[in-house]
Amino acid sequence: MGAERFSTVANKKRTHDRFTRFKRWLKLHYYKVVRIDDPPDRIARGVAIGVFMGIFPTFGLGIIVAIVFAYILKANRASAVLGSFIMNPFTIPIFWTLSSAVGAVIFWEDRELVMASIKNHQFLNGIGWAYVVFLVGNIIVSSTSAALAYFITRKWVIKHREKKRMKMLAKAEKHDIE
Repeated sequence: MGAERFSTVANKKRTHDRFTRFKRWLKLHYYKVVRIDDPPDRIARGVAIGVFMGIFPTFGLGIIVAIVFAYILKANRASAVLGSFIMNPFTIPIFWTLSSAVGAVIFWEDRELVMASIKNHQFLNGIGWAYVVFLVGNIIVSSTSAALAYFITRKWVIKHREKKRMKMLAKAEKHDIE
């Protein structure tokens, strides 16, 4: 039984299960967003705020800050919370590496030194140069991601509602014919 655990088949199945669960998780959140009863612009604005605050280093306060900004900017608060879920233990290394790389390019710094400083938590010991480089890169990455999230979400919501409207029209026509 122990050898089976390390077999290729078991690993493929486990990987498949993770991928299937991830696809289901994405689909669930997609439907949660597109089914919110609010104008597409407000929903998309909420997701964009959530994405920005999720990626921006708020040190655990991202959801709360996203809700506050969603309220101030008249965006959908539920979609802001859903958008903030972009940051999780799996995506932190991706966004932090990307943020430090973008900041390093802007300031002509060595990305490896910035990353080493971040990994050693030296950038938390005060406002150091590595933190400034990281923060500027993060603002760019957060803003770009939020803008993409806004346009993609708005398009998805409009498309989903149009598809739903067409189904209802087809169903109504079918009943009118009978």
